[in-house]
Amino acid sequence: MSSLTAGLPSPPGRRARDFGAIGGVVAGAALAGALLFHGPLLVAIGFCLLPLVVWLLGRPGPALLLLGASIPITYSLTGGRGGFNLSPSDLLLLFVGAAIVFEAVVTDSLPSVAALGPVRKAVGQYGVFMMLLLTIHLSVSDFAKTGQRFELFLLPLIVGAFAALTGRHVGLLKAYVLATTILAAAWPVAHSLGQKNPVGQMIANAILVLVGVRALRRYLPCALILVPGLFLTASRGAILAVAIGLAVIAVLQDSRIRTLSARFSVVAMLAIGAYAVLPASLQGRLTNFSAGFSAPGSYAIYLRQQYANDAEQIIRAHPYVGIGVGNYLAGNPYNGTQTQDPHNVLLLQAAEGGYLFAASFVLLIAGCAFALRKMRQVDVTPAAAAVLLATVAHGMVDVYWVRGTPVLSWLLVGMACGGFVKLRRGTAVSEEPV
Repeated sequence: MSSLTAGLPSPPGRRARDFGAIGGVVAGAALAGALLFHGPLLVAIGFCLLPLVVWLLGRPGPALLLLGASIPITYSLTGGRGGFNLSPSDLLLLFVGAAIVFEAVVTDSLPSVAALGPVRKAVGQYGVFMMLLLTIHLSVSDFAKTGQRFELFLLPLIVGAFAALTGRHVGLLKAYVLATTILAAAWPVAHSLGQKNPVGQMIANAILVLVGVRALRRYLPCALILVPGLFLTASRGAILAVAIGLAVIAVLQDSRIRTLSARFSVVAMLAIGAYAVLPASLQGRLTNFSAGFSAPGSYAIYLRQQYANDAEQIIRAHPYVGIGVGNYLAGNPYNGTQTQDPHNVLLLQAAEGGYLFAASFVLLIAGCAFALRKMRQVDVTPAAAAVLLATVAHGMVDVYWVRGTPVLSWLLVGMACGGFVKLRRGTAVSEEPV
């Protein structure tokens, strides 16, 4: 193996496919056995999916495409039972993670983890805090909830790096943009597809990816649906997130701002046109930022103020070790203020693990953003920084740690790290596998 390709993952060979087949059979058999307790229909579905599981474990490319397409689907397969939600993207993340483990067993290396070197310190210190909190609030439930939190940021980092190292990241992003475009077109007439704020952030992220990734320039016409769809969600946080993300892209791509000006102009004109044709009620909601009970959108701001007050009470009661990851519950169910998230990610972190845990989250985001600045020559890096910061900004007024919403940002950060490794080795970052 040449020095340019040393350390990069090689295509799965026969041995990898054998491991995948064996693992698929075991996983499928376990799934079928579990489904026996939930009726014959689900058992039949489990057995029908078994050949697909076996086939995909030896071929991560299709699984990555399915992952990209599934991120906008926030439907919970568990229905929230036991306090847990599991979306299709969660399952596919675990699935691709299993495929990466199989590759590590075959090759005795894990290059997608090694590629995360630029963000290792930022991610590591946050992970250490989470494990310390787990030892303090140790229970089966806390163990599962902490694992789910790792699944929302650490697993996407690894999968994103793997996708970039194997040249499959562009396909994943294309699948995401197309699926989100369909969501933007369908949501105004089918609100059951998701709550407006996460749907709005999904659309916002797709817009930022279209603007920030050169390899997706042919998909810019999707903005004709995405931008009006964003305004129709009436998600003020998501619209603000787009503005923040576009500013980040402009800063990181200052050397080719003229090339970007056309995309910025398209988004700006579509935004102005979309706002102009909105019903007066939606226009009023988007421009109202006062708490109250009468004007459109005022009650949502009032609720967030109540959520913040409740969170601050928990933080004052548990300032050092918090109440544990995933254990947040505050408010009064009789006046509609009971919630499992204060709709402010910093307040949530402080309530879960105290002030130091909130500071650790700030270091996680700031450290990754600083690392991305050093990797700005990688094609996906501006979009990665934009989506990362835009999602966190929206998370200051809404739910951050929820299925689907933060996944794309951490996938993109992982892709930037994997692309940086390939760039240093002189390989083409945007090159698709044959």
